[in-house]
Amino acid sequence: MLDSLQREVDLLSRALQTLAFVRENQPVGIRRTSKALDYEHHEIRVSFRLLEEEGLVEATDEGAVTTEEAAAFVAAVDDDLDAVEESLTALRSLTDEELPAGDRERASVA
Repeated sequence: MLDSLQREVDLLSRALQTLAFVRENQPVGIRRTSKALDYEHHEIRVSFRLLEEEGLVEATDEGAVTTEEAAAFVAAVDDDLDAVEESLTALRSLTDEELPAGDRERASVA
């Protein structure tokens, strides 16, 4: 169950690194970004696609560039991450000791 959460965190991390690189080096292509960030081409292509879908970068003939929405996203990302961190902290407090015996057995099977 947590494997999928970790994959999402990894995907978000790569996308944020890609966005930061584009902001600093625009216009920039997949190859240059891949080499600079030490990710495979297909991983950067996925990050570019996600950033495009979110309206944070756009493709040009010269390479990817950030959009006006990117600045607002970057300004809000800390608050969004704080909210996620609070949710994860609340989950951490749910330990096996707090679960009734039957729930503990079902949790260990899952």
